[in-house]
This record gives sequence, C-alpha cells and structure tokens, in this order.
Amino acid sequence: MKLHTSPTLSGLRKALQAPQEHQMSEFLQEVMEPIRPCWETPLRHMGQVPSEQNPAFLAAQRFLFYTPSQGSERGLQALQHIEDSGAAAQSMQLLKQAVDLLQPEAHGIILQDMHFAFVVGDPERMAPPLYTGAGNVPGWILLMAFPTTENLPKLPAIPVHEFHHQIRFQYEPLFPEMTLGKYLVAEGLAEVFAASLCGEEHLGPWATTLTLPEVENLKPRFAAALHCADFTEVRGYIFGDWAARDWGTPVLGIPDFAGYAVGYRLVQAYLQKTGKNMVQATYTPWQEIVEQSGFFEGLL
Repeated sequence: MKLHTSPTLSGLRKALQAPQEHQMSEFLQEVMEPIRPCWETPLRHMGQVPSEQNPAFLAAQRFLFYTPSQGSERGLQALQHIEDSGAAAQSMQLLKQAVDLLQPEAHGIILQDMHFAFVVGDPERMAPPLYTGAGNVPGWILLMAFPTTENLPKLPAIPVHEFHHQIRFQYEPLFPEMTLGKYLVAEGLAEVFAASLCGEEHLGPWATTLTLPEVENLKPRFAAALHCADFTEVRGYIFGDWAARDWGTPVLGIPDFAGYAVGYRLVQAYLQKTGKNMVQATYTPWQEIVEQSGFFEGLL
C-alpha cells in the first residue's frame, strides 16, 4: 500500500489565481476532478443530479467546499495559513506512522493505495470548529477545513482517525450487522489512536467535550441500546440531538456527539483494564472490548 497526496490545495491556488472568468472551470478541473471518488458515489446517494447541473459543481456546493465564488483573496490567505502551519505535511507524516504502527498486512488487512485529500471548506456554511473529515470511501481520506488559529494544530488528528476507520472496517465491517456498540467502539478506537499519535490536546471537541460525570450519567442509556440496529436511532446516539434535528429523525435527548465521548472513554477503560495496546485493540472484536472494559459494569 502506498500513500498519495491529492493536489487539492495547489489546485485551489491555481484556480484562485486564474482570471476570474476561468476560475470556476479551473476549480472543477484542478480540485474536484482529482478527488472524484470522494464525491461521486456519495453525491449519487443524495439523489438524482439535475441534467442541467455539473455534478462536480453540485458536489462542491453540497459538501461545503470553498469555491472561487467565496473570494480569491480570502481563499489565498487560507491556503497560505495552511502552508505556513505545515498541517498537510504533518498529516502525511502521521499517516505513514499509522501504517507502520498498525501493520495492517500483518493482520490480514490488505488495503489499496491510500489517497489523502485536504480540501478547504466554506467558513460561512461549516459549523464550528470549521473542520471535519471523512474516510467512508475505500482508499480515500478527506480532511476539510477552513484554517483558524485554534484548529490548525488539531487538523492532523483527523486523517489519523479516518485511516484507523479504513483498517477497522475491514477487520470488522460496520454493515450489514451494524449495532450501536460496534459503532461506539469504532469511533472510540479511532479517537484513542489519534490521541496516541497526536496528543489528547490535539483532538477535536467531539470526544472530549463531555465531562466524566456527564459520560457517567449517559452510561445507562447507552448500555440499554448497545444492540440497537436501527441506523437512524444509532446515529442519534452517536451524533446527538443536533444531528437528529438536522436530519429530521427522532430527538433522543442525547448531547451533541455523545457517542464519540462515550466510545472514547470505553476504549480507554478497555486498554487500562486489560493492559492491551492500541494495535491489539484495533484487531479485537467490539463485543470483547465492551465486555472486558468493565465500562458498563452492572448495567448489562
């Protein structure tokens, strides 16, 4: 398996420096085309693309990418901040470390070549903290961010998290036998692994925003739903009420991103109680992690 960097940042710079009348066509060619696998299938799942619309342009709009219409000067400044921070290069360096540590082939996991794409996001439509990631397309890790002083040091943890998913979901696929417990463990493993490489202080707010007492209060709710297989309900537990309201699904009374926080503490408990390391945990079934963690002791 080889790691490749997609030319999305240099492509955006080229588009923003082009004459205004050519900027969008340059953007579609230099940014969207190289990462077509990242958006083509997800866009198709979002419904039919009107025949009169360019699918690449529609994808950029729907996935909140920064386009030339948001302004050349602002975009070029963002690119300079990213370059000055070294976040893209550090992300690749950490991805290489992740491959060396997890040794997927030694555990029977054969990955195709991996492509890392750093895309600038639209700051007017992205929610704070203005960065996110995706690894749901095999062979692709997407980091989308609009750089700020606060988020730049934290960006490299996202590709590490998403790379862990690429391995974990080959070892133990999320579907078709999806449950809340399996999802919790997958997110917890990815966050703990990112913390092990980047430091907990460089994690995003998703896994650490809830206090330990808040997590303790949520344990009975999550313990009772561990085997829930309704994806709509499971997402409500993982992402919390903001997502339920946004997606038009039942609101469960779950704090935002609570599933990340619960999964993070669950995996930490497993490692502390068993003495296992992150590599061993990566290749351990989710039910074994839950049972041996003692995290839900007295609740199952």
